[in-house]
Amino acid sequence: MATSTRPSLAAVNSLLRDGYWDRTEIITMADGSQRVRKQSKGYHSAGPWGMDNLRAEALYLQDLEPHLIDLFQRLIASWEQPAPGYDMSYKKEYVDLGQLARAKAFSQQQADEFQSHLGKRVFGQLHTLSNTTCSLSANILDTLKKAAHTIASSAHLDCLLTDQLTINSQGCRPLLTNITRLENQRHLLQAVDNQPKVRLHGDLFLENILLPRFSSLKQWPTQLVLIDPVSVAGISTGHPLFDLVKYESYACGELPAMRRGHVHITGMKQVNTQQLGFAVDWSHADMKAYTQINWHSYLRQSYVKHYGKVDEAMYALLEAYFAAAMVTCTQGVEQQARALRALLSLERALLLPTH
Repeated sequence: MATSTRPSLAAVNSLLRDGYWDRTEIITMADGSQRVRKQSKGYHSAGPWGMDNLRAEALYLQDLEPHLIDLFQRLIASWEQPAPGYDMSYKKEYVDLGQLARAKAFSQQQADEFQSHLGKRVFGQLHTLSNTTCSLSANILDTLKKAAHTIASSAHLDCLLTDQLTINSQGCRPLLTNITRLENQRHLLQAVDNQPKVRLHGDLFLENILLPRFSSLKQWPTQLVLIDPVSVAGISTGHPLFDLVKYESYACGELPAMRRGHVHITGMKQVNTQQLGFAVDWSHADMKAYTQINWHSYLRQSYVKHYGKVDEAMYALLEAYFAAAMVTCTQGVEQQARALRALLSLERALLLPTH
């Protein structure tokens, strides 16, 4: 499947997504056929994982079993030069669920049907046992340490180095202090790796799920296609809770609010302050999509059906991990909000008992 250089094209039709470390475009080939091309920005990409992720995504799609082929866009070609990338099939009338949510295209019943079907496909079919030797706990620690280094190196975040902080009324220690506590306690990190590892999507949220733009068919909410597997930090196997945490971070509204700057940050610009906070701006028009429709409860029910009760300490640790990964890749208000979430969630993870 891999080629030495990317296949030549006739034209770029449109840009689908200008991501942190890659560009996704609709392209036309010389024979008139259309594809979706996802390619790395090379060494100009934000964050430390970009090129490796593109390689991992292509391999992921290449190795799917036959009964999962319909769940993803079909891989057509992948390459290493001039920078890693791959081509996949183009679903002309499909758009991502983030767009459909903001357009208020779904009724609550349709959203529930979508979540139930997604849970069946992801937790029931995609999550097969994996024999990988990859340690998710090691990846979590490495990512948290990268975020701590970024915070210590940034003048815009140095207030987070204060020994005693309060974030959203919760007392919090600095990230590096809590990383040391996490390493010394060990039980939470051990719990991450003790659970049988499964294949994950890794980056499961509404913008990485496609549906037809328009459909009068009753089964429309179940006609989903997944894109962009493999997490920000390169994870595609591990604890099954991984996919639920990532999905809920978006479906509950916090992740899109951070990305679009619809968050209120308090205390970050004040000298010697220890009172910090962040909150979603629920009054913004873009956020109505996540208050008028519940995009998450049925998927959580599906998770519990497959795996049992959610481990809240593990959940908080994974929240901290996802936020920490993006501290290294973002700037401005989004970076501040991600850093505050990382500190708050890691503190919570260390306070809660784990299963």
